[in-house]
Amino acid sequence: MAAALLVLAFFHFAIFSRLAFRKQESAPDRELPVSVVVCARNESAALQRLIPLLLEQDHREFELVVVNDRSEDDTWEVLQWMKPLHPRLKPVNIQADEKFSYGKKLALGVGVRSAKYPHVLVTDADCLPAGSDWLSLMAAGFNNGKQIVIGHSPYAHKPGLTNLLERYDGYTKAVQYVSFAQAGFPYMGVGRNMAFTNDLFFGAKGQHRHRQLMSGDDDLFINEVARAGNTAAVADPRSYMTTRATPDLGTWFRRKRRHYTTARFYRFGHQLLLTLLPAARIVLWAAIVFLLLTGRMEAACIGLALELLLFLPIGMLAMRRLGAGGIVWLALPLEWLFLFLDPCIYLSTLIIKPSRWK
Repeated sequence: MAAALLVLAFFHFAIFSRLAFRKQESAPDRELPVSVVVCARNESAALQRLIPLLLEQDHREFELVVVNDRSEDDTWEVLQWMKPLHPRLKPVNIQADEKFSYGKKLALGVGVRSAKYPHVLVTDADCLPAGSDWLSLMAAGFNNGKQIVIGHSPYAHKPGLTNLLERYDGYTKAVQYVSFAQAGFPYMGVGRNMAFTNDLFFGAKGQHRHRQLMSGDDDLFINEVARAGNTAAVADPRSYMTTRATPDLGTWFRRKRRHYTTARFYRFGHQLLLTLLPAARIVLWAAIVFLLLTGRMEAACIGLALELLLFLPIGMLAMRRLGAGGIVWLALPLEWLFLFLDPCIYLSTLIIKPSRWK
């Protein structure tokens, strides 16, 4: 229990406290020219909602590159119809080819190559920005010579168990990767809200090394090229990019399984840290239960008090910084649930390989 408490103290005081206790509001940079890239496949309705919001961003110089990735609906026709109305809109089309099978990585590469400006901000078609300052706040992350900007992308709220699990899982993961980046240990980002320089993107060897993977390209790109000196993490609430909620439990479960298939390609140090955190939580709770069952109440109460009075409040404050709202009051029972659920999902990927992303 003592070892677990030391590990958890390191994570909460040295890493998570940066997000929990520091002011996250920042000043927007409205001057830096930026290319916004959106990859879309069969997202005609979503694009008609998203494109006007992106083109209304309060930013001086930017363009919007929308890549139609082999859509079978009327996405390309909608883009052609919108182009004369919006001079900043640049549609790019990728036609289907039965001889080749590829995922989102190719569409993203086409979009970045089509970008006019060296600073590129990417998101997905099923997302919505928090407001008109989203672009300028993410652009501000490039200040002081940064080449990568990691943003937060929460899931939209809707009733139901699936949404509760998805939102809690999303917030806890965001607390980790935002806090790690702010502490100088960036290890991942989400392609729904991320920015980078095009030189860094095309210089990444992982684009070729992980070509066999059909998902997780945003994770592995950041894991390969992000360092303390070239990465900024923006957690201003105005910089959030909300993404569409997963429709059902089965889809969420499949997405979780795919994430585990890419995490094993992280750098060894990151894998160690990310394994150490849940392991310490499991050991702590197992030790508390064991001490209670064996009558050593004083030792059990010490561990329980440190968890409930120090570690849990820091985690809850960090989640609130990312807009978790009332879900933080369910943090403890949901932590117990995921300490059981995550290992089960991981073991399932070893038994049955996840299906390829299409």
